Amino acid sequence: MDLIALSRLGGRHLVTLHLLLDSQSVTRTAERLCTTPSTVSKTLNQLRGLLGDQLLYRQGNQLLLTPFAERLGPTLHRLLSELNSLTSQGGFDPATWQGQLKFALRESGMVWPMGPILGQLMREVPGLVPDIWNKDEQGLTALAAGKLDFVILPHDQSQPLPRQPGLVWETLREDKLVCLLRAGHPALNKPWDLDAYLSWRHIAIRDQELANPFFEQSLAQLQVRRQISATLPDFGSAAALLRQSDLILTAVKGWAEQAMSRDLVIRPVPFDYGAVTHSLVWYGPAGEEPARCWFRQRILQLARELG
Repeated sequence: MDLIALSRLGGRHLVTLHLLLDSQSVTRTAERLCTTPSTVSKTLNQLRGLLGDQLLYRQGNQLLLTPFAERLGPTLHRLLSELNSLTSQGGFDPATWQGQLKFALRESGMVWPMGPILGQLMREVPGLVPDIWNKDEQGLTALAAGKLDFVILPHDQSQPLPRQPGLVWETLREDKLVCLLRAGHPALNKPWDLDAYLSWRHIAIRDQELANPFFEQSLAQLQVRRQISATLPDFGSAAALLRQSDLILTAVKGWAEQAMSRDLVIRPVPFDYGAVTHSLVWYGPAGEEPARCWFRQRILQLARELG
């Protein structure tokens, strides 16, 4: 261990580097540190000399991370979490805590189940500033790299889950699947069964991190398949198309009931598709920091209390 070299690398350097790796912006880092961009640039130059790497380089009008900086991100995140826990031994006080909490989820997840949960959290922790990302922009890889605090994912319970090292999955809320159709859909005038379900075209929801839904595999075992006529990024945009077409959307019940309006009708899924759940995912070592630990436990508790 080179103690002399470590003594030159202070907490200010580490925090600045963490924010630079997170935002890839000198200006945004300066704003979060309540300092000037020139001060951040000076610290970045010191870091380059201390670590022997460019860390960030400019391409056009963007700052990009070097391979070394990409590898450094998760280690730095864990180190700062452990250092923060040393200064937070007195525990977590919701009334006085101030800071950001970074989530990634589907847009529809804000309708259900995270909208009600976050609303309650913001009442209990007045200093909380949620920073919400679409999970296709920042997902499980970003979580493992320390760029997020939590990811919320709906998925089939039998679905194989991505296994990044250090990620912890816990059931946030169990759910069911339902079918959504527009009011006036011709299928509503006939018996609703598997043949009816398969005779109409469907909307699929794109997911870059999870495998095909288990209910698709269930259909394959029955030696049948859906006719996919549109693939969209989220349930909300799918519902907008649903209102203008005779397509069918298979979606989680919690969201469907919250998003219901007079122009949409719910029907049951006419086959055995297994169980569906929403999972809360976090990075294990960082999750033991007092604030994250409190938020994790409170989020899980509030999810259990949802009607």
